[in-house]
Amino acid sequence: MSTEPSDWKGWEIYAGERGLTARLFSFLNDSLLVLRFAANQSGKDYGIGRLAKLKLARRIVRNSRRVRSLTSWQLHLVLIEEILRIPKSVKGDVVECGCYNGATTISLSLACALTNRRLFVCDSFEGLPAPLPGEENDINADSAREMLYYHWEEGEFTSEGGLDGVKRNVERLGDVSVCRFVKGYFENTLKDIDTDSIVLVFEDADLVSSVRDCLRYLWPKLQEGCRFFSHEPASIAVVSAFYDAGWWKDNLGTPPPGFFGSGRGIAVVLAHPFVGYAEKFSAEKVLQQGQKIVHGGSRGYQA
Repeated sequence: MSTEPSDWKGWEIYAGERGLTARLFSFLNDSLLVLRFAANQSGKDYGIGRLAKLKLARRIVRNSRRVRSLTSWQLHLVLIEEILRIPKSVKGDVVECGCYNGATTISLSLACALTNRRLFVCDSFEGLPAPLPGEENDINADSAREMLYYHWEEGEFTSEGGLDGVKRNVERLGDVSVCRFVKGYFENTLKDIDTDSIVLVFEDADLVSSVRDCLRYLWPKLQEGCRFFSHEPASIAVVSAFYDAGWWKDNLGTPPPGFFGSGRGIAVVLAHPFVGYAEKFSAEKVLQQGQKIVHGGSRGYQA
């Protein structure tokens, strides 16, 4: 496979092929990511300064080596930065759907403790439910050369030690006092989740049917301007769900929000942490208060 920059499928693959050069590239990217996190304005509304964010980032990197995880600390920084950016005046909780062993839960709990928000940790803790017919195999959207696909099976990603194991990990490395653990499949638990206002969702549900359950019950409670993050940016089925106008109209009575970061995820510095998101907005407000896009050759452009 060519390793010209135009052909990179992410620094992770490049790192596996280039030894020392790739390790230097990885170190540079990680350093810039941490410095960007520390230097930006996120956290200012909560009195969280640059030194505190550097210490937080250091803790997150260390924790990532202590719990078996399916997410990266780079992704954790993206989520934490978003939590710190949400204005203090916007009230609401954070919801995680799918936690595996609690690595992301640990990082989210630290951010929620700093911002005085609750973290709802939703999982069966017994792995995936049985896939519905037709969703067992999920082709990777960025797989034209690699020809990759996922094959989902019931019980995959069972938490090591179950719910108690996740709690122990969070007690040891995070802040369990902000956590509310919700055990069961999303179709049964999310409709009764004990929060009326949500400021961030991180979904790692894998199956598109489970992702739709998360959207059906959590999107109405998500505050305007806030984000629903998904750990399936490469899934054609999942990303398509964010553009399914018929489903959104029938289930939520709103236009679909679209999706940022399909494929490898959103770009941060030199890399693509494997996460994308949808942002909640009011279509009516956009049409009433927004600015019309004018293309060259249109009547508006001529005027």
